Amino acid sequence: MSKLIKPSEYAKASGISRQAVYAKIKKGLLRSKKVDGQIFIELDNSVDITASQQKAHAKATDAQKDLLLAKDETIKILKETIADLKETNNLIVGTLKSEVDLLKEAFGEMQQLYRTQIEHLKIDAPLQIDHKKDPREENNFIELKELAKILDLNKAERKKFKRAAKELYESGDFRFIEIDNDIYALKDADYSDFVEALKLLRKKD
Repeated sequence: MSKLIKPSEYAKASGISRQAVYAKIKKGLLRSKKVDGQIFIELDNSVDITASQQKAHAKATDAQKDLLLAKDETIKILKETIADLKETNNLIVGTLKSEVDLLKEAFGEMQQLYRTQIEHLKIDAPLQIDHKKDPREENNFIELKELAKILDLNKAERKKFKRAAKELYESGDFRFIEIDNDIYALKDADYSDFVEALKLLRKKD
């Protein structure tokens, strides 16, 4: 035995729209029959639409409950995580603050130490630096060739004079100095001993 029901009644009993009902008819999911040009859904008398709809609704309700429970658990976990993060953050901030305080204290001690050392290093008067002057700049010493001209030495005598001047410088004679690897003679010194020695050399020659 079967019974006929309007699509609108089936939709209301099933809790779906009429468009969904017609879609099921078109796909062959629901048997239909035309009576006087009107479409009816053909159902077995054993089918209780209301009970089926109630089961589906109960199933959907259970699914929603499970979803809500899962969301509540997720929210709980997130709250615990946030609390842990806050506690960790507070520990980090406290540690950093302690480190900063230690650095400030160390910096203050170093600053005081350096200030004390700087005060000990203060100089009351500027240091006087003695710059040595080149004797040639004061015209105290002249080249050997200039002195040879003054002493009226010939070419051969000049060579001997140059060798003798170097030997005398190395022996510590104050009349001679070495500047840039050259021997210079004191301009106003007495060289009569040279002249006498050269006279003796001339006589021997």
